[in-house]
Amino acid sequence: MTEQELIEMILDQTNAYVSLPFNKPDRPDQIKWYVLKHHHNDKILAMVYTKDQELSLNLKLQPELNAELQLLKGVLPGYHMNKRHWVTIMVNNTELSRDELLKAVAMSADLTL
Repeated sequence: MTEQELIEMILDQTNAYVSLPFNKPDRPDQIKWYVLKHHHNDKILAMVYTKDQELSLNLKLQPELNAELQLLKGVLPGYHMNKRHWVTIMVNNTELSRDELLKAVAMSADLTL
């Protein structure tokens, strides 16, 4: 899956929009963060980025679920986020199926309403 495909998948499932608040035009060598936010409250529901050639997705989930998911390949504590509430999923290198990934996106969207 590509960054754009992942972003489109999230946009199709949620009522989000893409924001680029962390990207600096004068620093193209930095990680490009695609931040997906709710329209009605501007809260972040997901972050998509590529680091070290690995497509990654940050989601906010219940701490108990985070701990459970981190037992799976390709699921880590949230990169640059609160490690208890956020998880990072290596999208193309995880044991999570597409359906499980979609459920996690939906949970993150619900938690950030």
